[in-house]
Amino acid sequence: MDSNIITIIKMVARGSGMGKLNGKNVFVPGTLPGEEVQILIQEEKRDFIEAKLEKVQTPSNFRIKPACQYYGICGGCNLQFATAEYQRKLKTEIIADSLLRAGVSANQIPDIETEYANEWGYRNRFQLHDGGLKEAGSSQIVPVKDCLVACTEIREYLQSDKVTAGTRTHIFGANGSVTTAQITEKTPRKKFEGAVINEKEVVTVNIKGKDIQFNVRGFFQSNLQMLEKTISRITENFGGERCVDVYSGVGTFSVFLGEKFEEMYLIEHNREALILAERNLRGIKHQSYGISGEKWSQLSDSKQKFDAVVIDPPRSGMEKAVRDWLKTSRTPQIRAVSCDPVTFARDAADLLSAGYKLEKLCLLDYYPQTSHIETLANFIL
Repeated sequence: MDSNIITIIKMVARGSGMGKLNGKNVFVPGTLPGEEVQILIQEEKRDFIEAKLEKVQTPSNFRIKPACQYYGICGGCNLQFATAEYQRKLKTEIIADSLLRAGVSANQIPDIETEYANEWGYRNRFQLHDGGLKEAGSSQIVPVKDCLVACTEIREYLQSDKVTAGTRTHIFGANGSVTTAQITEKTPRKKFEGAVINEKEVVTVNIKGKDIQFNVRGFFQSNLQMLEKTISRITENFGGERCVDVYSGVGTFSVFLGEKFEEMYLIEHNREALILAERNLRGIKHQSYGISGEKWSQLSDSKQKFDAVVIDPPRSGMEKAVRDWLKTSRTPQIRAVSCDPVTFARDAADLLSAGYKLEKLCLLDYYPQTSHIETLANFIL
């Protein structure tokens, strides 16, 4: 394996620095734009090179000493060697670059706003594998007794004798208490059709004055401070008669949008999440569909006129059928949450090609110290 010196040009999605060597892009984790670094080539492919950082020859002014004792071993906080403010700058650059690479022109991209909260101690949800966290780039487990991005309740749990090896443990901590669910190889997989909820795994959390239930093993946002800020942005200047909530989960956004719209339509394929959504939306006029976004797009109900759509897809982005439905529905307002800048850029380019305008775009910095990027985009016709 060869050792070389290169200059890092920019940071790319998932947090690696990118430079050039012999005409190829070189991706080097742990580096920042402008740095001159000594690298060791790990794998050379036809179009690019993957390399390991050996030494920083000329460090960036934004490079700092990582605070965590597990940095470089645990696969988690891969950006904590940069100041938090600079991390946010890099993330906005990645969002813009992803849009340009997807074919969006620069004049279609608004100034990217930034929403952020605490830089440490923010994470309310956590998952332990066999009593630890996964190593960077492998399935090996790192035993941990602390995590600086976790909330106080979870940090205290990690430092206790309650952590159990041989299980996968889902943890939620807030308001002085912790809820856990442990899974072993013998734990039966749930079938959600006609699902029976395990009430011991159900958490009730107060968000902006409203109680919302979710299963600690299911999906729910991991940063409650940022969730509240996201809800405020989604509901701002947003209202009408009917709104569709696609990939609704337990209906968190619909709970608040129910005050802005006369009727909500929830689309969610996970039946257990939808059962909890029914609880959360008591008193709010709504209809629920326990189907995928693709199947929703085929229903006659989807052909109605809607005033707005809020959509929060998985990392893979919107299903093509959902994008096609949005383009043909001509719904005048779309608020789109995304957790991946590359799939967001693909989806945005598709909507823009159909005549939508990207009115507003915001980086939601849910996960400081990491390369994870969440966005909220406002599309209008």
